[in-house]
Amino acid sequence: MPFRLYAGIVLQFAGIALLPSIAAAQVTGVSGAQTTNSGAVPVIRADPEELGLKVPVGDPLPGNDRRVQIKTDDDALVVAKVLVEIADSFVVILPDGRISVVNQRDATVTDRPFVGVSVPELTATLAKKFPGFKVQATKRFIYVYNTSPLFYQGTSRILETMYPGLMNYCRSRKLEVSDPPFPLVILMFRTRKEWEDYMHGMFANTGVAAFYDGSSNRVVMYEQSDLGTAAPEIALREIISTVAHEGVHQILHNIGVQQRLSRWPMWISEGVPEYFAPTSVDKSLRWKGAGTVNDLRMNTIDGLLKQGPSSTAARTAATTTESIIMADKLDADGYAWSWALTHYLGEKRRDAFSRYLTDVSKIQSMEKPSKDENVRLFIKHFGADFRKLDTELMNHLHKLPYVDPIENTTHYVILLSVQNGQSVQRSLAITLSPTAVQQTRQDLLDKLPLSVQARATFDVRSFPSKTAAMNFARQWLNQP
Repeated sequence: MPFRLYAGIVLQFAGIALLPSIAAAQVTGVSGAQTTNSGAVPVIRADPEELGLKVPVGDPLPGNDRRVQIKTDDDALVVAKVLVEIADSFVVILPDGRISVVNQRDATVTDRPFVGVSVPELTATLAKKFPGFKVQATKRFIYVYNTSPLFYQGTSRILETMYPGLMNYCRSRKLEVSDPPFPLVILMFRTRKEWEDYMHGMFANTGVAAFYDGSSNRVVMYEQSDLGTAAPEIALREIISTVAHEGVHQILHNIGVQQRLSRWPMWISEGVPEYFAPTSVDKSLRWKGAGTVNDLRMNTIDGLLKQGPSSTAARTAATTTESIIMADKLDADGYAWSWALTHYLGEKRRDAFSRYLTDVSKIQSMEKPSKDENVRLFIKHFGADFRKLDTELMNHLHKLPYVDPIENTTHYVILLSVQNGQSVQRSLAITLSPTAVQQTRQDLLDKLPLSVQARATFDVRSFPSKTAAMNFARQWLNQP
């Protein structure tokens, strides 16, 4: 599934909090990170047609562990694993993990074993396909990149620690898992333009920043973004969260927890990667561990809870829980609520949650359960008392400790003063963006009459936290 910067989604720097210029003014807030779209946004699901696979119309039949001999595009004869049979075609997994569709007349059923491509062989193939890119192989992953070394190092550090942690979690919950027979590929572009060109414009004019492509079995992402320039500290948090989220999708689809091209209910499909993917930038880029609080998601939930019931996900359903599990599209808040429900069930209803994951892991490739079937599966494991679930969910969320991802981010306070006889007229703005300082200065100046602009003086102060910036703003505005 695609992941957007942030709240599942797209983070943008949210302008500037302009504060009144009178001494009695209240400090009303600080600019921060928010989504660009509060409505439902389309999410690319694991449907073959959305992944560029031309599959004939018909009811898919399970592959039943069959193997077939086929010729690849470069005329090599390989053994592929049949994922599903549909009409006159096989949907197969190739030795390098990619999915392809072949006509049955071009495939020969065989008893030969399915053997994944070796790390050296795939490394050589990728180096040839992406000239000018660096190719680095580890035990489980191959990284193909033309990004900065730091971006590669941060990405690999997250994924290399997350993989064994995720495997251990699944085994502790009695989920059947095994290492994939081929390495997992991470493809990283330096710029968004390069990324969009590679994706053939699939995500043009969207906020999607990274994507696990279930067809190629690759995570594809890019390094440079407008957010990185506007609010670099927030960008770092969002980028590594994106890496982790898409990495979870890729790992789950390759260790046996989620079948390739299967369609899970939306809330658990996106909630599980958020549950497994908390990261930290406190001392170093690192994976925090499955089930720890996702500070970015919790920040969204915290804001929604403070706004009251009218702002929760339960606007169109009897309960918040029903609204979450019945959603077939997710906006920024939907990603946060999906994480919240997954975290509550994973931490407080562990046995039932493990059994539920076991059941959803049985959803077959190209199988599309109906909304009613998804709800019945949820009720089977967690019950139908949605109001009770709502109460327990809210109690759980209110007790969760988390570190506000905005609080300890550098805040810039832009100060404007105009001497009017014995009094001073004051205005200020607070921003997370070092690049916005000059434009903010001009915005403040433009609010003054032309006759007084020449008397205006400016200063810029930086503070290590939101609280420090807000406290200074109050004191400065209330000077005599």
